Parts: sequence; structure tokens; C-alpha cells
Amino acid sequence: MSSSKGKVVAILLGSMVFAAVVIYGVFSLFIQLSERDFIPGENVYLRDIYVIIDQTLSMADGQRQEARDVLRNEILSVMGPGDRIFCYRISSDYSESGDRVFSSSRHLPKVPMHVAGMPVKDLPDHWREEINRRWEHFESEKKNWEDRLENLQPPGGNYSDYLGTLDDIGRRISDQSDPNLAAERWLVMIGDLKHEPVMPAPPKPTPNQHRLYSGVTVQMVYPGGFHEPGEWDEIVRFWQRYFIDRGARQVQFSSFDAFVGRFPETVVPHLK
Repeated sequence: MSSSKGKVVAILLGSMVFAAVVIYGVFSLFIQLSERDFIPGENVYLRDIYVIIDQTLSMADGQRQEARDVLRNEILSVMGPGDRIFCYRISSDYSESGDRVFSSSRHLPKVPMHVAGMPVKDLPDHWREEINRRWEHFESEKKNWEDRLENLQPPGGNYSDYLGTLDDIGRRISDQSDPNLAAERWLVMIGDLKHEPVMPAPPKPTPNQHRLYSGVTVQMVYPGGFHEPGEWDEIVRFWQRYFIDRGARQVQFSSFDAFVGRFPETVVPHLK
């Protein structure tokens, strides 16, 4: 009798082991199929972010520091793989090489377009590891940007040549010959927004400037309480006309304080 019971127990144990092996095999196959079926999509840059930062003497020392803090804490801190950034300072006589604060290297990591916005739990394991590697590369680049920003010095001269900077950036931000051009493009101006010498109205665009800022999100960020009411109205009209004449649909204005939390955070998943 005990021998029969032993056989029954052995058969049951064998069946359980067999079932476990089958379940494990099916689960492994499901995982493999899931990873094989996942199509990451083309590697792309998701956002191009151009920043103009005013460190001229028309802004007080504290305001110049606040402008750097806005860039560091509200933009750099929420970027991720798939973002490119190009930062220029305002000076009296803009030059691309002399006023470039930092820019994105050609080695900055792209991301597969279908990974953006996907919850971490839905990524196949090997893609989690790959995205984390790209995060590590991106963080290394960001550290370089932060160091350059920390060491940024005010330019010489007595004027703030916003227009010279903007005309150059306009050619770059919508350059269709750039194979890495991102679909989403931002321009963020951080400063007192006073072009000098003062002009009653922005210059009319040349025929090839009508679409310089087409499709670009334009955000103007300024120190609160800095301008007189009448002066501020003129500044708003000036920049609205400048950008609308060059293809922008909307120009948004925010004080340093109001800009906190307004720049969208990266949608690339991150295993922190």
C-alpha cells in the first residue's frame, strides 16, 4: 500500500515538475516574442532647444545670476537623451564663435522614436539597459554644459545685440539641410529683452526670413518688476511683431518666477 502511495506521489511530483518546465518555457517564449515584436523605431532627436541668455551690464549682478539659475534649474535639469541644446549669450556685436556658451556635440545620444513616452515597465529588458546607457552619456554632456554656464562671464561693450543673435539662430533652428533636425523646436530668451540701440520697431524680414521661426515655440523669460509699464508694453509689441513676421504663431512671456516648472520634462524613461 505504501509502495502504491509512493508511486502516486512520484507521479504527482513528476507532473508538477513537468508543468513548471512547460510554464517556464512558455513564459520565456512570450518574453522573447515580446522583445522581438518591439519595434523601437528610428533613432532621432526629439527636441532642439536654443537658449539666448543676457549677461550684459543692463542687467544687475543678481539678475544675471538669476538668468543662469533659470537655464540650469528649469531647462537643463529636465532635459534628457534625444534633446539637443545650443546656448548663446547676448553681446554688443554678436559673433557665433565668440558668444557661444555651449552647444550639443555630434555624439549626443539620440533615442528610438517609439521609446519616448513609454513606461519603463513596458520596455524590454535589453532596451532598459540601452536607454540607461544613453542617459549616462547624456548626463556626462550635461555636466559640461553646467560647467560652462558656471564660468560664463559678462561680455564687453555697452549694448545688447538681441537681433544679431536671433538672425543667426533663425537660420540654424529651421535648417532643413540638417539631417538631425528635431521635429520639436524651442527658442528661450532669458534676459531683460531690451535690444540696444533702441529701435521703434523691429526690422522687416527679408524674403528669406519669413519662415525663420515657423513651427518654433518661442518663450521670453525676464526678471519680474524690472520694466516700467509703458516700456514693457513696447517690448512685448516689439518681440511679437518680430517673431510673427518670421513665421512664429505665438510668443509667450514669463517672469523668472513664473517660468518655474513651465518647461516640459523629457518623456524618455529613466531608471533612477
